[in-house]
Amino acid sequence: MSKSLKFSALGSTLGAAVAVENHVDRRVTPGVSSRMRRVSSLALALSVALGLTACGGKNKGAAKPTPGSGSSSEGHMSDGDPVGDGTPGGGGGTGGGDMGGGGGDMGGGGGSSAGGGGSAIDEGPRPPITPPNLDPSPEQARAAVNQHLNAGRLALRGKTPDPDLALREAQAALAVDATSVDAVVVMAHAYYQKRLYDTAEVLLDMLFKDREVARKNAGVYYVYGLIYDKTNQDQKAFVAYQKAVELDSDYTSALVNLGIHQLANKQYADAVRTYEKVGQLGLSDAPTLNALGSAYRGRASDYDPGSSERDGWLLKAEAAYKRAQMADGTYGQAYYNLGLLYLDADPFPGPLDTLVRLNRAKTYFEQYKDLPGVDMKLHDERIKDVSKLIKREEKKRKKAEKNP
Repeated sequence: MSKSLKFSALGSTLGAAVAVENHVDRRVTPGVSSRMRRVSSLALALSVALGLTACGGKNKGAAKPTPGSGSSSEGHMSDGDPVGDGTPGGGGGTGGGDMGGGGGDMGGGGGSSAGGGGSAIDEGPRPPITPPNLDPSPEQARAAVNQHLNAGRLALRGKTPDPDLALREAQAALAVDATSVDAVVVMAHAYYQKRLYDTAEVLLDMLFKDREVARKNAGVYYVYGLIYDKTNQDQKAFVAYQKAVELDSDYTSALVNLGIHQLANKQYADAVRTYEKVGQLGLSDAPTLNALGSAYRGRASDYDPGSSERDGWLLKAEAAYKRAQMADGTYGQAYYNLGLLYLDADPFPGPLDTLVRLNRAKTYFEQYKDLPGVDMKLHDERIKDVSKLIKREEKKRKKAEKNP
């Protein structure tokens, strides 16, 4: 059986898989046992759609990516929609043969006592009767699929995603084009949003194995990255985001998450390029600008104190953090990082007095304390550090006054 025919069962079978998954999820207390039962139920349903080996099909897939180390870091992990770039199409065929029947001779014969013959009336060949083609054209099918995909992706965005709506839209897309890889990606992303990480991974694994085109779909790798991040597989997540960006260099969400891993790995030069690219794509929210500032600050550490290169990166970091504050005055990380910048950067570029620098750091740490998401343990540690340095500097100056 062809892959297209094998996938034609995907829409309806995945609907059954969703029902099985949700039913098991409601009845069983979460845990290893329940997770295995959920995944097994879904895998059984999916195997009907994606395997169908009884029809003679063979799976000749490659293994999913096996990346290799890293950890996530400060920043804003993006789990927005996977931007599908495919153009799935559906085909409509024309149906069926002639429905016209052949006409018999309709003439009647007239007789006479002498014996006469009748003659048939020849009406000529009748035109074939062709039923109307009710299948959508490829253009109509493509438009319908894209409409459902866009609705599904939109449902996964924002602070309150609606994964159930995304699942319904993905199934509707598959009903039109059962070979749509992007629709399955949306479905896996919806399961991720429902925190069913094993289910989402099983779905991608089967897709990756059965559909060669899936290996060239950036959304597949992006959702893999999200799953790996949530299951503490940092290196796999890092490589998955790298692959997504390699396939689509303008994939904003994948770039943001790749940058977070680059910061964690202290790959500051790479992180600078990544976040500057994100800015070029139009994303300039507080978390992104804050991460850009951290990339600049990290880059400054590659140079000796007092060097012009170091000073240039420090000033860029300061500007980026302040832009993050302007973008969102309640984003605490920008305040904390500004405090850290003034605390650690000694000497700071320009005519900035040491005591002024340290007091500025303390001010930002104190402002951070009053903002959402504050880590009080971290705040208390930094206040202790900066207060100690301030006292030391004040003592040093008093001693200098006594002994000019």
